[in-house]
Amino acid sequence: MHVSSHVPDDLVVDFDYRYADEIAGDPWAFLARQTEGPGVFWSPRHGGHWVIARTALVDEVFRDHERFSNGKVAIPAPPRPQSIPASMDPPEHGRYRRILSRHVFSPKALGTLVDDVHAVGATLMADLAPQGRCEFVADFARPLPVSLLLRMLGLPEDVRDTLALWVRQMFHGGSVDEALAGYQEAFAFLGAWLDDALAREDDPGIVLPALRAARVQDRPLTRDEMHSMAMMLLGAGVDTVTSQMTHCMRYVAENPAVRQRLLDDPGLVPNAVEELLRRYGIANIARVVRDDMVYEGVAMRAGDLVLCSTALAGLDARSFPDPMTVDLDRPNAKEHMPFGAGPHICPGAYLARVVLKSLLTEVLAQLPGLAIAPEARLTHVSGMTVSLTALPLVWGAGQ
Repeated sequence: MHVSSHVPDDLVVDFDYRYADEIAGDPWAFLARQTEGPGVFWSPRHGGHWVIARTALVDEVFRDHERFSNGKVAIPAPPRPQSIPASMDPPEHGRYRRILSRHVFSPKALGTLVDDVHAVGATLMADLAPQGRCEFVADFARPLPVSLLLRMLGLPEDVRDTLALWVRQMFHGGSVDEALAGYQEAFAFLGAWLDDALAREDDPGIVLPALRAARVQDRPLTRDEMHSMAMMLLGAGVDTVTSQMTHCMRYVAENPAVRQRLLDDPGLVPNAVEELLRRYGIANIARVVRDDMVYEGVAMRAGDLVLCSTALAGLDARSFPDPMTVDLDRPNAKEHMPFGAGPHICPGAYLARVVLKSLLTEVLAQLPGLAIAPEARLTHVSGMTVSLTALPLVWGAGQ
């Protein structure tokens, strides 16, 4: 554990967002308790870093790239290259992000991929629904976003499970070596895909045409820039959606009255999605202090790492009264930041919301009597995301 010399003793809290014993059982109860203390404090874990524990301050740090850089986005920083555009700051960041927001993830650019969300979900459920039970993470929540990414890249479905395994290793490997091995496998695979695709005249999917047509300061993207952006899509777009779907499904499985409200009144679903995103925030994102400064009365030094957890931000009672309660009618449910805020807000937020709305309407309607399997022993893991390791479910005749 490390405490820098500029950190006062009264701001040191032994807080481990990754491996604390409480994470496995109820990570959000553990995280919510951190909002009861100082708004900014120092954790000596993982080399030492600041933690932001107020909704308003997390929002401010996300938006203030002049004081808080995106040069490192994870704590501890992984031993691999940082990605484009996630690790960049404005104005350079904006030049690359616009390629994604305008030509890959806009509602117009996504086009038929929104229909694919429903089609992929329907295909998965056609196999699962008659069985009356499933392990939701492995059988649905992990395959669906990987299948969508494969369609975006124009890749065949038969590599889905392998790619999903590498993503799991990257985000939740049991060691640094395992996480790095998953990254290296995925990096090599996408590099080979890109080289093969660039050598052909046809442009499958929607990502490669956007990357080919893109211009940054009047020049085309280099091959390495394309490769980095493809890796960013894999890293940011699969595990996050998997984790968020799993938490939503667990909640509705454990709360039949809420589940019935959603089935009876689909108009509640959009606000329910926002409230579940708030209550079960998953992203642990880092920033780097640019220059020595005093922030909220706290002396920070250039190079200090700062943890901005969307889970902490969503559980601050100053912004969300009774934050541990899921309230489908919460008036300010949208005033959270599950996908970040400011210039770095996730360009895939629209597609993620489409997936979650489909989950709470089309999928849920096919699972009468949904419940957690009696034998289930649910555990969580934390890293860049907070995730359930497995979610055994039963419904209908499977109960």
